[in-house]
Amino acid sequence: ACHCRRPRGAAARRPRRRPPGWRRLAARTRTGAVLQRSTMTEGGIQDLRPRERRGIVYDKWPFRLDIAVEYQDCDEQVHHMTGVYTRLHVFYWTLVYVTLFMIMFTIGILPDWSADDFADYSKRAMFWTLDRMVKIITSLSILFGFYLVFKFRERVLVAAGMEHITVFSWKINDPLGFRSKLRPVEVYIWKVDNLRSGNGKVLKANDIFIECHLGQNQPMRTRVHNNAGQGCIIKESFQLNIDENEPSQLMTMLLKDQSILATHELARLTLSTAELCGIEDQTGKRRTNFTYSVDHFVPLGLSPQGQVWIAVAPVDDIEDAKAFDDGSLACGC
Repeated sequence: ACHCRRPRGAAARRPRRRPPGWRRLAARTRTGAVLQRSTMTEGGIQDLRPRERRGIVYDKWPFRLDIAVEYQDCDEQVHHMTGVYTRLHVFYWTLVYVTLFMIMFTIGILPDWSADDFADYSKRAMFWTLDRMVKIITSLSILFGFYLVFKFRERVLVAAGMEHITVFSWKINDPLGFRSKLRPVEVYIWKVDNLRSGNGKVLKANDIFIECHLGQNQPMRTRVHNNAGQGCIIKESFQLNIDENEPSQLMTMLLKDQSILATHELARLTLSTAELCGIEDQTGKRRTNFTYSVDHFVPLGLSPQGQVWIAVAPVDDIEDAKAFDDGSLACGC
């Protein structure tokens, strides 16, 4: 029992010697918040008496974590970070001294400046800033507002109903010489069904037409199908240029109802360029015997209600050019 007492006097100030593998031993003997102590006494006997951890203690400013050793010494970097944290005041004072030295050195080597001139101009700058503080706060608030609009521009466009509209048909890669890899495709629309009634339509059926927006393409529209109701046969197509370098670019297809004064959106379909290419792989290879049937189209759900049948096929500009040339020669042009 005498060998297990805590050493006093000069022996208490000696650094503790920890045996090899003491971390593993402490981890094995830990139970709850109790950690087995693995230290050596003066007689060389290992002390394994349990010691309860106190959690957050305030014996050092601002506080200290008295937690298990395996959470403290999991890596040597923790020790270095703890050392920097305990000497943080030294870092700040050193930074102040270095800054003052650089200022005084600069004033000393300039022939037309002195410490009094520096203090005078510093006081003027402070008063100038305080006099214009209202303008500075106003300007910073305006800049912060522009930053919020730019940060959440997609949500702002969705709230305004303009997320599908391209305002500027310009990209930063164009003046740098990195041209977009555009490729034409043809989108076929067979039919739409299960649509909801338009706003204010009580005694009249829906007059349906489809409007499509994609990137730098101009908006494409089908003709108006009068008295279509909840669905109708469209059997129309239009050609678009897709940018294969931007697979996340969105195509928005709007199904609208034409009224006397305005148009109202009934449903919409949003597809990315990657999804368009996927539909092209499914339906574009069947173009040899193309017909408006279930075998050549893909049904897609609309939001909030409805269904549209579409197909996507590639457009060969070379074959179109040859056909145009042959037709011109046949006409004698």
